[in-house]
Amino acid sequence: MNGGIFLETVELKFQYTQKEYVQAERQYLIADKILHKYDLALATLFLVFSIVYMLVSSFSLFSIILFGTVIIVTAMGCYVYFLLPILRFKLTKKYHEEYTLTFSKDSLYFKTPSIASEMKWNIYSALKENDDFYYLIQRPRIYTLIPKRVFKSQKERQTFEEIVQFNLNTIEHI
Repeated sequence: MNGGIFLETVELKFQYTQKEYVQAERQYLIADKILHKYDLALATLFLVFSIVYMLVSSFSLFSIILFGTVIIVTAMGCYVYFLLPILRFKLTKKYHEEYTLTFSKDSLYFKTPSIASEMKWNIYSALKENDDFYYLIQRPRIYTLIPKRVFKSQKERQTFEEIVQFNLNTIEHI
């Protein structure tokens, strides 16, 4: 690792868009296996099975309970994947503010019009990334989202990754 990189810091300024935030949340739900890519197919299969079972069993109590359960679980999955990220973005003030994030060897500095905070790296456990985003993970479902579009250059991204690697030792492509 280049010993001189720590004289540098990486400062990022950005504001989330709703489309971007929703995309990131949905990708995280799949990547972190909260939901699975095949859940929609499974829900459809269970729905068809429960309808057929209900018809074959002449609307027995168990078949009606099974059908209702499938409907509720499917609705909950749809809510978590489709509606919750939109609501979370619309109802959380900080997602509408401009962020300034400064990364250095020793700490991270967050600044928005309503928040100014310096944090040590030990609050994070890992960095996960995909083609569009970095997710600085604190705990499951708690992360700092960094869109890759906000880096001014490949060198700036590389410096960011080196700082993270030095502090967390874990960069996982999801």
